[in-house]
Amino acid sequence: METDSDIASALADKYTRDILTILGKEELSAQQIATRLDIPTSTTYRKIKTLEDLLLIKKTKVVRTLEGLGESYYRSLVLEINVKYRDGNLSYTVEKIKMDDKIVRLWEKFKD
Repeated sequence: METDSDIASALADKYTRDILTILGKEELSAQQIATRLDIPTSTTYRKIKTLEDLLLIKKTKVVRTLEGLGESYYRSLVLEINVKYRDGNLSYTVEKIKMDDKIVRLWEKFKD
């Protein structure tokens, strides 16, 4: 189970924030994320693992490549994260995408 400091540590990392930002806009694979952000693939996979463990992103699909390997795609689950520090205590709230929002996004993608 994540703690307040786990979320704070993740948000303190620039790459993690960048990954959350681009996955909030579109569904991407780890390789696509690494290329877009110009970061090593190994770093990307570590950040993805952290974000998955914190339930901030989700694997949305696995596509088989021509080589027969599975390529996972991810999407952010986060609408907003609020971090609060008061009287020596750190706390946070996460507002996640609701199911209705997912359906609207899907409809927008296929309506044309």
